[in-house]
Amino acid sequence: MTSEERQRRRFSEDFRKEQVKLIESGERTLAEVCKLYEVKRDSVLRWLKRYGAKKLPDRILITNGKEYDRIKTLESEVKKLKEIIGDQKVQLVIQEEFIRLAEDKLGEDFKKK
Repeated sequence: MTSEERQRRRFSEDFRKEQVKLIESGERTLAEVCKLYEVKRDSVLRWLKRYGAKKLPDRILITNGKEYDRIKTLESEVKKLKEIIGDQKVQLVIQEEFIRLAEDKLGEDFKKK
């Protein structure tokens, strides 16, 4: 398809919404839609912004390798902290269950002791 033919094409609103749903559901990637229909990436991003249910993340401008390394380090720290928070939540649930079981066996005065 020539660039002139591509410029004359117009996609209906229903078609755009359908492609956005497929991308958001994970059935297709943004790159697949671009390649399949020969649409520029910026156009599909506009569709996602206009019709999508999810907000697109802001772009991160990386000016040098140090910033990239810093971002990767911060992302790994966030991941570790989320794991720690998850572990703490599990421990809290277990402790609450132990207290409930102890109350069942020893009575409600267990908390006071």
